[in-house]
Amino acid sequence: MEPVPPEPLVSAPAMPDTPLPQPDAAPSRRAGQWLLLGSSPGGYDHHWITRFVSPLRHRFFDLHADYDHDRSRRATSGRQWLDYLRHAGRGLRAANLSRDPGAGLLTVFPQLALMAGLLKRLSGSRRPIIAWSFNLGQQHGGAKARLARYGLQAVERIIVHSRREIASYAEAFGLPQERFVFVPFSVNALNPTLEEDSKKPFLLAMGSANRDYATLFAAMRELPEVPLVVVAGRHATEGLELPPNVTLRSGLSLAECHVLAQRARLSVVPTANRFSASGQVTFIEAMMFGRCCIVTESIGAEDYVQDGVNGLLVPPGDPAALRDAIARAWEDAGLRQRLGAEARRHALEHWTHEAASRQLVAFCDALSTPRP
Repeated sequence: MEPVPPEPLVSAPAMPDTPLPQPDAAPSRRAGQWLLLGSSPGGYDHHWITRFVSPLRHRFFDLHADYDHDRSRRATSGRQWLDYLRHAGRGLRAANLSRDPGAGLLTVFPQLALMAGLLKRLSGSRRPIIAWSFNLGQQHGGAKARLARYGLQAVERIIVHSRREIASYAEAFGLPQERFVFVPFSVNALNPTLEEDSKKPFLLAMGSANRDYATLFAAMRELPEVPLVVVAGRHATEGLELPPNVTLRSGLSLAECHVLAQRARLSVVPTANRFSASGQVTFIEAMMFGRCCIVTESIGAEDYVQDGVNGLLVPPGDPAALRDAIARAWEDAGLRQRLGAEARRHALEHWTHEAASRQLVAFCDALSTPRP
């Protein structure tokens, strides 16, 4: 899973299990109703895709989490699974307490989708479930895989952010590929406010999930004149020796990360994606800021980065190719400017929450029960 939420979250208390508000105006009564379950105490609706959906079409009721979802962790503990189970249970109860028989659930991240589907099957509920941002950091087998297959059978739409994940997940969970739909990962539109640091230029690498810092560090040892700043959890570089020209930083706020993304001469996102996608938050935000990005050619990048058009792609696990791409972009200001400008144009057109909202509406329309 990606390590940092793409937008700042405002702290808010968890909502109690109460019925959905009942609209008064006739047009609103025809709107679909959805419980929004996101793994953050701050909720999602105020800053996420749903705020671009007209309430006359669909209404979303943000059922805040009373726990925090850390996407950088390698595994979900038993206690954390209980948090997801309780949250999914609150969502189904709130939907059942409403007077709308068609009220559904919209989950963010796979653990909530799995738990919601599991409870739906066990309770015999028929409420629709849309699973957004379904992204697994690794492939599971045994009891976990069997439980996931059982729960996900009850999820009507599973939204992934890489086309290749469709076949991977369909095979892993024994589901038809038609159950999965590709929607590009989206973030809030970002506008650059800072210039590149021309006095002390640096290369930037951010993120912890499925990162291949071993290959990046091997490349950097052959580029001693290029300073690299790495922003990641300590576990992401555990066991690796940092080259002299590499600085490791951890625990930065989202605002601090955005400053670095704008001040960097260019960004590099080295990944080791084999089963699922990672790195998309990092390179999409950098591209939205108009920065040139070098990205590993993998399951997480091929739907977003076009080599030589809006970024540079390098083969996985190839230090020499990565070194050459960094050296080329580091010395060529014209190349960086051209790729960065096209990256920003493409990101603003295709990868914003507003763009994603049009597809969300289509899914909700297809699954909502018509109301009088």
